[in-house]
Amino acid sequence: MRAPSTRWQERIHRIKQELLALGDMRPGSLSEQYNVCGKPTCRCKAPHHPRKHGPYYQLSYTHRGKSTTEFVTRDRVAEVRRQLANYARFRRLTEEWVTVSLRIARRRRRRPEE
Repeated sequence: MRAPSTRWQERIHRIKQELLALGDMRPGSLSEQYNVCGKPTCRCKAPHHPRKHGPYYQLSYTHRGKSTTEFVTRDRVAEVRRQLANYARFRRLTEEWVTVSLRIARRRRRRPEE
C-alpha cells in the first residue's frame, strides 16, 4: 500500500494535468435581462399581457478590485458560459491543490522521515 503522501502527490500531479487542459476562462456571472422601452404603444407596455424586450445578456465581474459589466451578444453566450465554467473549474482545482499541499506539509511536520 502506498503512503498517504504519495497518493496526495499523485493527486497534485493529476490536478496540474487538469489545469493544463483548461481553455480560455473568465471570472464573473452571466445574467439574462429583459427591458421595457420608452414607446407608449409598444408591446412591452401592453396593459394585459406586456412582453418585455430581450433577452439581453450581461456579464458582471470584478478583476483587480475593479467591477465591470459588459453586454454579451447572443452568438457569444455559449462561449462565455464555457469560459465561466473553466474559471470555476480552475478555482476548484487550485483550492484542492492548496488543501492537499497543506495535508502533505502537516504530515511531514509530524513524520519527517516520509
